[in-house]
Amino acid sequence: MTPIITHEDELELSKLERELMTQIRKLAKAQSTLINSISEPVDAFGDFIDIHYADQELQRLEKRIEKLKPKNEWGELVLVYSILSDICKAKAAEALEDEDNVDLDVVNKWKIRAEEYKRLGKDALLQLDSLELEKGIKTDDESLFTEHDESDMKREKKIEDIFDDPGFLEF
Repeated sequence: MTPIITHEDELELSKLERELMTQIRKLAKAQSTLINSISEPVDAFGDFIDIHYADQELQRLEKRIEKLKPKNEWGELVLVYSILSDICKAKAAEALEDEDNVDLDVVNKWKIRAEEYKRLGKDALLQLDSLELEKGIKTDDESLFTEHDESDMKREKKIEDIFDDPGFLEF
């Protein structure tokens, strides 16, 4: 025997379907909000930085800056400054978590350091852009997909280099 579905049953089903769809949409919005609200600092490889070791990470990255600046490694400097800024923001938020003992001087110190690293990162990015302009590096679509003839880049061979090569006489 086949059940008979009346018009009222169809209306009730469509009402239930609409309610179910609105609940699904609400859950989907909540899920996407959780995914997009990741506020933990990450390192260059996307790994979360353990904030308990943030002081060691700060020291390590500041030493890295001292090595990168003389070499004019502006791209890496931008990344390092970005990570340092994220760590300082996390340290400021950590200082605010203790509601009983909030030291606003410490919080402001971390916020100022974060803004300073952010500014230094922007400066390094400008240096990188100006360096690319000086060297004439093109990044438009045509130059990305054209082949370059690198035959003019061969270095001059000297006879001493050939005889000093241990694989010269091996066949």
